[in-house]
Formats: sequence, C-alpha cells, structure tokens
Amino acid sequence: MLWRWPLRLFWWLFGGLIRTAVTLLLLFGVVYLVLRLTPLDEFWRARFYAKIGKTDEAEHWYRLGLQQYPRSRFAPQGHYELAELLFARGRYREAVGHFGKALEGGLTPEQKREALLKIAECFQQSGMPLDAARRFETFAKTFPDDERAAKALFAAGESYRQVDRADKARRCFEKISANYPASPFAPKALWALAELAEQKGDEQQALLLYRKLVERYPQSAEAAKANTRLALWHYQHGDYKAALKAYGDALKAAPQVLRDALDSEKMRQLWQQLKERAGELLQSSP
Repeated sequence: MLWRWPLRLFWWLFGGLIRTAVTLLLLFGVVYLVLRLTPLDEFWRARFYAKIGKTDEAEHWYRLGLQQYPRSRFAPQGHYELAELLFARGRYREAVGHFGKALEGGLTPEQKREALLKIAECFQQSGMPLDAARRFETFAKTFPDDERAAKALFAAGESYRQVDRADKARRCFEKISANYPASPFAPKALWALAELAEQKGDEQQALLLYRKLVERYPQSAEAAKANTRLALWHYQHGDYKAALKAYGDALKAAPQVLRDALDSEKMRQLWQQLKERAGELLQSSP
C-alpha cells in the first residue's frame, strides 16, 4: 500500500499543474475577448504606438477606437490623448475639436485644466489671438489659484494687444500686478503697462510705472530696460546726473540685456551726447 502514496502524490501535483494551466488559459482568453470586444483594444494599441514614437499608427488606432465606440466611457480619454498627439504635431485646429470633446466627458481635474490651456494655445498658434485671449482669460478667472494663472493672464494681455484691444490688455496686466506680485510675469506685466501708457501718450503714468518696476523688481531684465527709459527721459529733460544714475543702475541689473536693448544707432548717438555733456561723471561707457 505504501508504494501507492508516491504515485498519488505525483498525480495530485500533476493534476494541480494541469488545473492551473487551464485556469490561466481561460483567464487569458477572457482578457483577450474583453480587449477585442471593447475600446480597450484600440486605445491600448494607440497608447503603445504613441509610447514608442510611432505617431501615425497611434493616431490611426485612436481614430478607429473613437469611430467604433464614440459613446464609450473611454472616449473622453481617447479624445484627450489624441488631442495631445495632434497638438505635439502642430495640428492645432484639429486638436481644438478633440480637446473640446474630451471636456464633455470624465477627465481628471488636472486634465481639464490642461485641456483648457491647450485650447487657448491652439488658437494662439493658429493665428487667432482674440479667441486665444478670451480662453486664456477664462482659464485665469476659473482657476485663480493655479500656478499657471499669471502666465495665462499675460498671454491673454499680449493676445489682446495684437488685435488693438488695449483696454482689455491693460486689465489683464493689472490683474497680474495686483494678484500675482511674486510671479515672474509680474515685472513683465508692469513693463507692458508702461508701454501701453506711452502708446496712449500718458508720459507721467509711464514714468510712474517704470519707477514702480525698478523699485519692486530691481534685478529683473525689465527693470534694466525701465532704467534705460528713465535715463533717456532724464537726458531729454536736461537732468544728466539723474540720467547717469539710472543708466548705471540699469548696467548693474542686467548689462547684457541693456546692451541688447541699446544696440541701435539712435541710442549710441544719445549715449555719446550724454558722455560729452556729463563726461566728468562718467568713467567708462557700457
């Protein structure tokens, strides 16, 4: 009787292996059927091709999945990923449509924010600054605590300037200065406000903004440019000592930026005249 125990143990182990193999085969079969009969097959293929850089194949499978399963719960994510793919390929107008459809479904909060920003950028890249400005501004208004809100407002302001909507541009730049003073776009906004004031012919407002810019952000590139403008204004009004001081402050803040800004024949002539009139105060030229 004892000789039967090893045999029984062998058949028990062998039978267990067979049962395990059959179970795994059935499981793989079910997974395969699920993939083949649902959008998962197309979308996972699309993701795989996108991951390895085969964008044409990825786009094909995204479109196929969305065509076959337009109302699937995976469709919003498919639209979003296809829109990202199209955006990266510079096909902005197509991307806008897919971002819009993605926003109708169940995206994550971060994906919704990213989609809204990308739509604005698509309009910007497509040469539609007014549409871009409105969407950038909407993003900043909807998500004021987002770290990208100041950047969106600045982009909105610049886009409004492109279509001569100075009042709306000014509103965007003022919001940056008031609500996001620590943002790297804050000095850019003050510089833009000063430029708008000059274009409007309001010299005193422009000077006030230049001084505010220099006071708040003395080490910024915009402060260097603002000091240059102040130096020029003082020079034109005969205050050569103040002009030299402003010019020196500009050199200390960002010498290379200043040299780039002054790389014009007119500015070189003015600098030469300033040296001649206040030579004893100036030891060396920039």
